[in-house]
Amino acid sequence: MAAPSPTGTARLAVAPPSQRAVTGLLFALLAFFLFASSDAITKTLAQRYSIFQIIPMQVTFAAIPLALMVLRHGGLFALRPVHPRLVAARGLMAGVGTVFGYYAFSTLPLADVYAIVFCVPILVTVLSIPVLGERVGIHRWSAVIVGFVGILIMVRPTGSSLSFGHFCAFLAACNGAGVTLILRKVARHEHPPAMVLAVVLGLFVVSAPVALFVSRLPSLDDLGLVALSGLLIGTAQFVMLQAFRRATAASVAPMQYTTMVWAIVYGMVLFGDHVQPVLLAGAAIVIASSLYIMHRERRAGST
Repeated sequence: MAAPSPTGTARLAVAPPSQRAVTGLLFALLAFFLFASSDAITKTLAQRYSIFQIIPMQVTFAAIPLALMVLRHGGLFALRPVHPRLVAARGLMAGVGTVFGYYAFSTLPLADVYAIVFCVPILVTVLSIPVLGERVGIHRWSAVIVGFVGILIMVRPTGSSLSFGHFCAFLAACNGAGVTLILRKVARHEHPPAMVLAVVLGLFVVSAPVALFVSRLPSLDDLGLVALSGLLIGTAQFVMLQAFRRATAASVAPMQYTTMVWAIVYGMVLFGDHVQPVLLAGAAIVIASSLYIMHRERRAGST
């Protein structure tokens, strides 16, 4: 899933020279396209298989490009975490969030799920007060309120009652916020590949025990889809690292909102979804609120 990771598997890189920034943004656009493509495949597979079976199979194939990443950075020993408990907690939270997100994919259009998950920066702002002891000024509080108004607008685009899928999408966003908060605490001390590896292990630990009881033999075609989605996830993580080596986190983060474009395209082409204008309006409010929060945090960090 893009979104919670959506917001930071590798925000630890030092800002590169400005002439490489455009290349970094292009890498980010490619990474989020790969994440969205994998999510579309996951939604397809979730109609036929348990999400607890899909996740460990994806992890198996995602491990191929991730293994190359680990070897490139000196092997497992070189990636030993400085804060193992926090890194492990982040991996487990990412795994739990993926379970919620995948269930939401199985019951809701991709665009609906992404729109809800996009509230992660808003949740991070609220939770940073009790968790990190940060002070939030009137500007960011105003953006938070506006963002939650956008959420209320988009989760009821047809006036129907909320479903369990909506609830799971919001829980995925909450886990994404927790993952981001932990990243803020350890980002300066941990290697980006180590953080990615912890997430992958978290996905496996959360899903594998249940997979033993719900799995069934996939068809060759579906196995090919699982392999493709897993390779897309692993490759996207590697591409995202390249993006953060060339561009700043503040410039890369907004690129995640391009996944909404791919969600709409895949939804219409593959699943026959019809995106409601009210959903787009609410998503636009949430995105604008999140971007403003990022802008205020960048200004606060530079003072």
